[in-house]
Amino acid sequence: MTGLFTDMDQYARVRHEYGVPKVMWCYWSGGEMVKSRKKSFECLIKHIGIPVFLVNKRNFRRLEVSDIPIHPAFELLSAVHQSDYVRAYLWHFYGGAWHDIKATKVSFSKSWANFKDPEVYLVGRPEYPNGPARVLDNRGRWMPDYWKDLVSVIAWIGRPQTPFSEEVLKNFHFILDQHIDLLRKNPGRHPREKRIEPLHGLRRQLIKVSYYFRGRDVAYPLPWTLFGNIFHPLNLQFHSHVLKGLPHDKVKNAGMYHR
Repeated sequence: MTGLFTDMDQYARVRHEYGVPKVMWCYWSGGEMVKSRKKSFECLIKHIGIPVFLVNKRNFRRLEVSDIPIHPAFELLSAVHQSDYVRAYLWHFYGGAWHDIKATKVSFSKSWANFKDPEVYLVGRPEYPNGPARVLDNRGRWMPDYWKDLVSVIAWIGRPQTPFSEEVLKNFHFILDQHIDLLRKNPGRHPREKRIEPLHGLRRQLIKVSYYFRGRDVAYPLPWTLFGNIFHPLNLQFHSHVLKGLPHDKVKNAGMYHR
């Protein structure tokens, strides 16, 4: 079974290997994809070698788990941060592959063999030197200094219900609990909404003006690298359970522009 689907009835036919569903999750919040993004997505579907489930705001609700429902802040997030939340939620409760809607010309189909070892929680792509989130973990380690020990947030395959996935989702819910009142006042309107970092003076004012003309909210409270800020410190914590052998293109995004 390969190709694209959006229905839970089709998901029921997905095969599992070593406790991990052989499916790739992607997220698109709604509306038509621009031509370049659609072309990139078609390239991914053609080459990835496994079925692709395109999640949107509507069918995500059908994937909700009653014990831990989708956080009420979800609808207030920007499209990018909704994508961050979807990947965390589905990884923990369902497992499987994740890929941003970007082109690739490699297949993931043989990568499930890595999960024969029950101690493997996640298989990812090696991170780049400038890829990690610029945050400290709870031991004071600066994530960019540990890039060789980390994997990319863009694409991976995860086992469900692991301590790693549980901590990612728990941390995500903690952050959303902290910011839900601000999000209600300043919800994500622009798909790429992000918090203005603590700059001062003229530079900050120029950024505010830029946000205004781009239709962004200057008071949106969440940072751009929200998922990475959670994921990379935990990636380092659980690094003995993470493999870095996921296939990846020699040229980023298979050389295709997607915006």
